[in-house]
Amino acid sequence: MSPRRRKQATATPNGSEGEPRLMLYRCPTPTNVLCPCGAVARRLGKLELEHRTERVPYRRNARPEIEELTRQRRVPVLVDGDEVIHDSKRIIQYLEWKYGGEEDED
Repeated sequence: MSPRRRKQATATPNGSEGEPRLMLYRCPTPTNVLCPCGAVARRLGKLELEHRTERVPYRRNARPEIEELTRQRRVPVLVDGDEVIHDSKRIIQYLEWKYGGEEDED
């Protein structure tokens, strides 16, 4: 059985190398155990995907960037290039679909 290669999301949205193209907006909870944001962070780690994390305030009315992206104020929100996904279950399904289910052919 050959080792499985994981796709790395390392390109920026404009296609240049450097910062990861995945951005996770999440609550300021310091652990990845207690909240839906942590579930997404754990899945990103399991899939070995490079990503940036932006922690937003607990107060929903202090999240204008989230409202601008999704027309609501809840987190987590994942931005993958032009794709914006909110709701932890949908984000995890998206990550599995896009990065977790395929093996690269040589």
